[in-house]
Amino acid sequence: MTTNELVLQPVWDFLIATLGDALGSPGFLLSAVVLGIFVPGVAFSIVDILITKRLTPRASLAVYWRAMKWYMTFYVVAMLVFVYVPLPLGLDVPAIAPTLGEFSIDLVLYFLLGEFASYVWHRAEHSSKWYMKNVHAVHHGDHPPLSIWTAMVVHPVEGFSVFLFFHIYGVLFPIHLLTFAVAAFALTAVTMVTHSGYNIPLYDRLFASSAGHDHHHLQRRPTNISVVLTICDRLFGTFLEPRPKPRPKP
Repeated sequence: MTTNELVLQPVWDFLIATLGDALGSPGFLLSAVVLGIFVPGVAFSIVDILITKRLTPRASLAVYWRAMKWYMTFYVVAMLVFVYVPLPLGLDVPAIAPTLGEFSIDLVLYFLLGEFASYVWHRAEHSSKWYMKNVHAVHHGDHPPLSIWTAMVVHPVEGFSVFLFFHIYGVLFPIHLLTFAVAAFALTAVTMVTHSGYNIPLYDRLFASSAGHDHHHLQRRPTNISVVLTICDRLFGTFLEPRPKPRPKP
């Protein structure tokens, strides 16, 4: 086998040895998404409280609790079901890891399809007065300066729908489980950071920036709709360049 084929094999072997049968449970992918929420969530909360002092511990915890109390309850219950209830569900756990080329191509396509599908859905949310008032308004109740946890302040209906559209590539196409988990973690983390309220120069060149998304929460006309990349906003005329203003850096 070539080096390209072997590079991810040690990582996959470690996961198989460590997690065993748990790799074949839907809980493995759900946990990847939850890590994508908590890794940036905890990191930026520490920055908010201890470094920039943008939020007090009480204020940060209040947004966290408002955002996560029901979703964490759902996660705990779902994991208990996956562990203790026999389900006719199982994920394919191949012995061989994906090649680096396969991994890279699927990761890029995962982000591109997630960008397009979530953009279309988010724009549709803003086009329906009923949906905007009764569902999406929960998220728009938070105004800048946003907290990292604002990303998860969403109505349960929206929470389910955006989860599906963000991760639609993995749902529709047969990709390797390792790629699926990494992509689910990474795309979820990006959507969190878009709500963080911080300038991150290199990151902001690649992904939807928090400064741009602040405009989305302030404007009546939908702008900067995507929370993943800026490709669809630029293609469909909804991109608004963030105004230069002092913003904290983490």
